[in-house]
Amino acid sequence: MANTTTTTLTELIQASIGEARVTASQGVDLTTLITNRPLEDGAGSATFPRYDSEVMASVSEGTDLTATAFDTTAVTITPGEYGLSASLTDLAKKRAGMQTAIDIGRVMGEAYLAAKNQAVYALCDGFSTALGTTNTNITEAVIQQAVALLRAAKAPGNLYMPVTPYVYADLLGLYSSNTDSIAASIMENAQVNGQLPKIHGVIPVLVDNLATGTSAGQAEEADTKTAIFSGSALGFVQEWDFRIENQRDASLRADELVATASMGFGEIKDDWGIELLLDNKD
Repeated sequence: MANTTTTTLTELIQASIGEARVTASQGVDLTTLITNRPLEDGAGSATFPRYDSEVMASVSEGTDLTATAFDTTAVTITPGEYGLSASLTDLAKKRAGMQTAIDIGRVMGEAYLAAKNQAVYALCDGFSTALGTTNTNITEAVIQQAVALLRAAKAPGNLYMPVTPYVYADLLGLYSSNTDSIAASIMENAQVNGQLPKIHGVIPVLVDNLATGTSAGQAEEADTKTAIFSGSALGFVQEWDFRIENQRDASLRADELVATASMGFGEIKDDWGIELLLDNKD
């Protein structure tokens, strides 16, 4: 059997990194739906300003306008490190080679995307106004009520609703037995594209990479806390993007692959999100 050369090792590492980046770029990323701010060089946190609404009134000709003091507050979000490491042993490199490296990269990319989605989903439990009850499936009435509250609070832009696979199935159940043309169109879109269109102006977003388990915020919990929110209600800041580095561990006869990112998540405007308590896994 030929020795593993430097070139071969480099190719393995690059294959792992490449697969990780491709995987991380695929699937739903909830951070793309919320407010993103860059972290300035040397700064340890990012500031998200909040402005109150102001009134523009009619004025008479020749009347001098009085300057309005814009009242603003701010939310500060501080990023923190996330990390995952794996060892690619010499035996694995020789016996499985490229496929092992690709598999490690895929798992790391999936873990990075899941970490972001789980952090955003956890923020849904923080909104002060809540609708829904335990052991009760989602209903159109709850969605309509949430939309009314959000629009009354002047929540801007698109409204999003992250849902688990179980809540997604309950959403489909609202329309599967309905024979009107709107329900038929919704079901057809779900069957063809694998996703639901807007419901009362709300975009359902299927999140299928929550942590496995039955605790709060995990995929198999009996009841789940999600939310309907404006993208301006939540914030995301990234100090550095997902990256993979490698180092040699001679005593282990392996190369260690270390994936890290530095990012932070937080609530910006409380009344631009409505928490939903819903039945999840029966």
